[in-house]
Amino acid sequence: MNCLDFRRRIGAEPRSRDPELLAHRDACKDGCAAFWQRAQRFEDDIEAAMAVAIPEGLADRILLAQATGERRRQLVRRRTWMALAASVLIGLAGGGMLWRQADLNSLPALAVAHMPGELDSLDLTQPMTDAQVEAGFVGRATRLKGPAPADVTYVHDCTVGPYPAIHLVTRMNDEPVVALYMPGKMTSKTADFQRDGWEGRQVALSGGTLVVMAQGASRSTMDAVERGWRAAIEGPAGQRVGRI
Repeated sequence: MNCLDFRRRIGAEPRSRDPELLAHRDACKDGCAAFWQRAQRFEDDIEAAMAVAIPEGLADRILLAQATGERRRQLVRRRTWMALAASVLIGLAGGGMLWRQADLNSLPALAVAHMPGELDSLDLTQPMTDAQVEAGFVGRATRLKGPAPADVTYVHDCTVGPYPAIHLVTRMNDEPVVALYMPGKMTSKTADFQRDGWEGRQVALSGGTLVVMAQGASRSTMDAVERGWRAAIEGPAGQRVGRI
């Protein structure tokens, strides 16, 4: 097992106890142990974010109010306030959980979560041929309508969350920029994001969604990569309506 295979597996199955994975982690001298530890911390953070604790003693207070017959009028008012407080707490907890769930399932979150197993692709420098780039799109039952950008160093059919995707890396000005194209995944808007050290943009296209992101690349480089892939995917018309 090489480092790229190990990181892809851990990216997809961070809690896996596969002996082959653990053996590589313990033997590798190229940082796979640190990568495994970061993946475990990331999973711990997700689990902590999803944990919503029930207020301590809430059930006991409600039962006590229901069982007490004295001072009925005062207790009725108290139960009303307690019920209101419980509703507010439940509403806040439920709303917070729904917001976290929606955020974790957003395309920027899924794109960033996809990257731990693909970090070695950012180190590649050998440009790929146009035929190799085209093959990646054909594998997802789509074709480029314009010429591929220059200096594409990585193409791979993969899955971003539940969405079939084409994973691309363009190296411009010696700055690697990731482009994830999800054909058929429609979004209503283009929006910038910053998440876990990544800066990027979710781009709405006519036939799917493009996510362009990088760590430390200049904005001019990222804009150029976005324009290049928009023109390649949508053709010259897409380039004319893209951001300048």
